[in-house]
Amino acid sequence: MKNIILISLLFVYNICNAQTTFKNERLGFSINQPNKWIVAEEGETVQNLEEHIKLDKATLKKLIDTHKGTYQVVTFFKYPINSRHGVIPTIKIVLKNNGAASFEDFKKSIERSFSGMKDIFPDFKFIEQPTVKYIDGKQCVFAMCDYTLTANNGQEKVKIMVYAVPVNDSFYQITFMDSEKEDNSKLFEKIIESIRIEE
Repeated sequence: MKNIILISLLFVYNICNAQTTFKNERLGFSINQPNKWIVAEEGETVQNLEEHIKLDKATLKKLIDTHKGTYQVVTFFKYPINSRHGVIPTIKIVLKNNGAASFEDFKKSIERSFSGMKDIFPDFKFIEQPTVKYIDGKQCVFAMCDYTLTANNGQEKVKIMVYAVPVNDSFYQITFMDSEKEDNSKLFEKIIESIRIEE
């Protein structure tokens, strides 16, 4: 009888803690959605920037302009957008055009795109310089950086991990963001292992 109760409790525990997998069949992309994280609605990321992060209009425009030509695959927020001021831990996956002829050219273009961040955030710096890593057996460019954002509740140091994964004529930009107030790096590492990309 004890064994049946134990097995039943384990079954209930596994169901309660099961992760949902986000799949975009059309793109051949999947990723585990962190437990209790929220899938963002289209445009909600920009809305969060406009409502909770203090950027002057020129800086906000520059930031939005740099994201043209992208397809938002999925974005996860740890908390509802309107539940708090400041940085909300976020996982954002977008698909962009890749005009590079080789992986080396692709890596150089990603490095150049990071240099543009210094124009937007003056204290932008690399924690880990762009380097080659692998996601789902595919070569990609990885970098970790931080910079300061001014939010409604004061300044906050933001940390981002970015993976750029070229696939044919496109590339996935997978961004993990949190702050020094709330470190989600261990969770992010588990989520990275769940990513599957078909060519």
